[in-house]
Amino acid sequence: MDKEKDINKRFKMAVERNFDQSAGIYDTFEEKYHLFETLTKKLCELNAPFAPKRVLDVGCGTGISTLCIHKSLKKPPIIYAIDISEAMLIKARERLTGKKGIYFVRGDAEKLSIYFHEAFDAVFYTASIFLLPNFRESIDQACKLILPGGVLAISFYAGLFNARGRDAFALAFPDLKYQYGTVNYEDLMKCLAAKKRFRTAQFDYRFEISKEYLFDFLSIPAQSAGVYPKVPYIERIPMIRDLCDKLTGKVRPLFMGWKFVVSRKA
Repeated sequence: MDKEKDINKRFKMAVERNFDQSAGIYDTFEEKYHLFETLTKKLCELNAPFAPKRVLDVGCGTGISTLCIHKSLKKPPIIYAIDISEAMLIKARERLTGKKGIYFVRGDAEKLSIYFHEAFDAVFYTASIFLLPNFRESIDQACKLILPGGVLAISFYAGLFNARGRDAFALAFPDLKYQYGTVNYEDLMKCLAAKKRFRTAQFDYRFEISKEYLFDFLSIPAQSAGVYPKVPYIERIPMIRDLCDKLTGKVRPLFMGWKFVVSRKA
């Protein structure tokens, strides 16, 4: 147990370090492709016409999801947004300057009960749940914070695929294991299925991407660390370029896949 706790602690420290490195590059990618804004918009659309008054944004990063939640709902809710990376939160505060009813907290998403004591109508995990080694603890605490009738909304990175839905990495590189983050999607769904008061629906979202898109995505420090975790960032870039050349050469067209999960509390 102590060994597992030590591994989880080191993983979270690596996540914090990688996202501290990623803040600027993350925003540059988003300005070009609007991926994380799109993911959050779709989560809001899947919850329509539900209009939460209080929202918790877990793993808010540079505030892209927070701003999108603020703008996407008919009446902007009060939003509390938490992230482990101070560099990300600096960007988030800048992005949301002047917006009322938005509060940022630096903290551990696996310890929500330490920071939050009031209930929420909705808890969002936009591209963040798979980065939590002890995700079950985070989900347990989030579920307790949600009011009856409220929702748990999650976007989950499912990977890269060919046109038939087969794993592109497995096809192109049979000996290379690629799973961004520490959480398996099936384990997440088993965790939610055990929540007797929650009814869960899931949705697939896939779209074709170019070699340039793939390179820009995997060049984000936090993303490239998922492929080459033991290689210094500056040395990863030519390796990522070579990987993208080979992957897009072997798998055409190439699709990125995400899962949307909406779980409503009775």
